[in-house]
Order: sequence, then C-alpha cells, then structure tokens
Amino acid sequence: MASIFSSSRLGLGRTLSALRQNANASAFKPVVQCTRPRSLMTSSTRIVLPQCKPSTPSLQSSRILRLLLNERKSSPFSATSQRSFFSSSKQSLRYHPPPHRPQSREFLGFLDRIPHGLVLYTIIGLNAAVFGMWLMTRQKYKLEGDPGPLIWMHQNFLSSWANMKSGRVWTVITSCFSHQDWGHILFNGFTFFFMAPAVLSLLNSRRFIFLYLGAGLVSCSISLLYGHYVDRHDRPSQGASGAIYGVVTFLACVAPTLTFQLYGIIPVPAWLLVSGVFSYDLYSTWADKRGTTDTVGHIGGMLSGVLYYILLRRAGKRFTY
Repeated sequence: MASIFSSSRLGLGRTLSALRQNANASAFKPVVQCTRPRSLMTSSTRIVLPQCKPSTPSLQSSRILRLLLNERKSSPFSATSQRSFFSSSKQSLRYHPPPHRPQSREFLGFLDRIPHGLVLYTIIGLNAAVFGMWLMTRQKYKLEGDPGPLIWMHQNFLSSWANMKSGRVWTVITSCFSHQDWGHILFNGFTFFFMAPAVLSLLNSRRFIFLYLGAGLVSCSISLLYGHYVDRHDRPSQGASGAIYGVVTFLACVAPTLTFQLYGIIPVPAWLLVSGVFSYDLYSTWADKRGTTDTVGHIGGMLSGVLYYILLRRAGKRFTY
C-alpha cells in the first residue's frame, strides 16, 4: 500500500510540474506572430509592411486569457461590469425604497375622483328636482289655498335680503339650483347640457364644482348688494342663471373663436355672444328695464367666470381647446 501511494504521489507531482512549465512557456508566447513581409506600392513610395496573423494559443494560455477577462468583468471597479444575484454584495441585494417625496394636497382633492358625467347629471338633476318642488308647491297653493309649502320654498330656495337677515345664509347656495318657470329652466338647461362637458374636460370635477358654485355665490351676492344699496328694494332672485353664465363665460375666455349655436340654429362666435349678453344685461340694469329678470345676477355670473379664468392663468394653468 505504501509503494502504491508513493508512486501515485510521484506521478501527481510530475503532472503538476509539467503543467507549470507549459504555463510558463505559453504565458510569454506572443499571441501575434509575423511571417514574411508584404509590399504595398504607392505612386511615389514603396512601403514594406510585415504580414501578421494571430497564432493559435495553446489550451493553457487560452484558459489564462479567459480567467483574466472574467476577473475584469466581475471587478467592482470595472465600468462595464454586470452584476447578478451571485456576484453582487449583500448590501446591494437589499431593497432600498425610493426617497419619500411629500405630495402637495389640494383643497378637496377627492372631488377630482368623481366622474365628469356624474357631476354633470347631478347638477342637472338637482335643478330639475328643485323646479319640480316649485311646481308642486304652486299647484298646491292654487288647488288647496295652502301657502305654507310655497312660503317654505321662498325661505329656502330664494336669495333675498330678508332671508339673510333671518340667518338663512344657505340660500345663496340653494338658489343656485332654482328656476322660476318652464322657459327659464329649458333655456338654462339646454345651454348647460351642451357647454358644461367642454368645461369639465378642461377643469376636471373639483374646479368645475368650484366654478359653478362660485359663480352662483358671486351672482347672488352682487344681486343682494345692488338691491339693498342701489335699488333700495329687496328683490328675491334665483342664482342658477348666474352660475350657468359663469360656466359659459369661462368657456368663451378659453376658446373665444368657438362657435355657439344660438337656440341651436344660429352660429355665433363665443366672444360675440357673451359680449352681447353682457352688454344687454348692463343696459337693462342701467335703464331699469329688467322686468322679472335678475340682470344684475347675470352680470355677476359672467364677471366671476372671467375672474376665475384670470386666477387660473396667473396660477400657471394652461388651457388647450
């Protein structure tokens, strides 16, 4: 057994020494070998270039080259190194969450999650419901002579100085969904149904709700102040027209050359239609030819639409239509 072990050990030593000699011999063996020269003739000069061809490296030298290339690729300081699960360090394999960036929260930002169609038909439905209540209370008063429900509607869905003095301040908002008669609601409803979707796509739900309610609030406030301090007369009004005029005026500011169909038939540019309505209401107010129409409320609604457009532009909002 001892002789077998010694002979196998001797054979292994000779093999290792032979491999070292081959490695030393092939490590300094040139990879490129030159043969006989080759001539390159030009018009005035004869240049002699050596003809070189890559020599076939031995098996051991090719292994050494592959090892060197692999070590260079796996080096952490190499610009072209490719990291994998097995070559990366433990720290680089850990999950590093992105840096936390505080998001700016907008006032009532959840309103933007409401679909545009839901906003549109909710406003139309509220206007229709309040108009139905007006019809029923008037009919009840005519048939039964009971003024109670009609008085309750005046106290809660009309904007007047008496309601404000009585503490019913919510009427400046509830009156934004109130209409007087069939002609009033049909004209306003027709206008709102065709104009509001375009403004909704420009502003989204939150800003559109602010525009509608803000224009109605400004319309009622200007009408109240004008009636109390200028007319010296309390004129109850309904703010739905002012809110809808604010929406239409905003659209005219964004796209002044947009064509409106007056009564669904006559094509009129947006800027001309809004300017004409504003001029007519301004003249009717100055000449006191308002009749039962709250022209002051119309003016307030249109001014609020222009003001809202200016505020958004100054805040950096850009509109394309």
